[in-house]
Amino acid sequence: MSAAAVFTSYVEKLKEKKTEIKGERLDILRVNPLAFDLSSEPLTDGLPWQKTEECVPVMFELWNELKEKMLPRFQTRKSRCEEDDMLQGIVSMIAMFYWIKGERLQTVDWEDIKQQMFPVAPINWTERLEFILLKPTQYHCFIQLDELYTEFKKQYGKYDALKKLKRNR
Repeated sequence: MSAAAVFTSYVEKLKEKKTEIKGERLDILRVNPLAFDLSSEPLTDGLPWQKTEECVPVMFELWNELKEKMLPRFQTRKSRCEEDDMLQGIVSMIAMFYWIKGERLQTVDWEDIKQQMFPVAPINWTERLEFILLKPTQYHCFIQLDELYTEFKKQYGKYDALKKLKRNR
């Protein structure tokens, strides 16, 4: 199965999850990281792409939760993590790319996403995510995704600080 097919299959699974946009934002995003992006409800308040200063750190927190959940699975060399956990991490990252840009996730087509320009994204993110998508349950893919998150978090911190500095001038 190709990287694009794995990605699309997981997003389709998320689309089938009818997530209600009620309650705490963290809980909603924990269940479905694309709940706001895929919602057919008319949403106006607290949208992740309008409140990136609040939502992006929440997504980094959710990655840390996923990471802590997956780490014990790798205690033995024969163990693998749950594919859905890794795919949730990937989809969450891509959603953040769009949110930082000030947009909802525009497309679920992997080829279209790869062509997008984002203000904050790790170096070679498309190649690295494609590598992970091909074997998402393996330990070295988990490590690669964690490294992507580490780089992304640093870049976002710098981007956010510069944005705040410009706003205060």
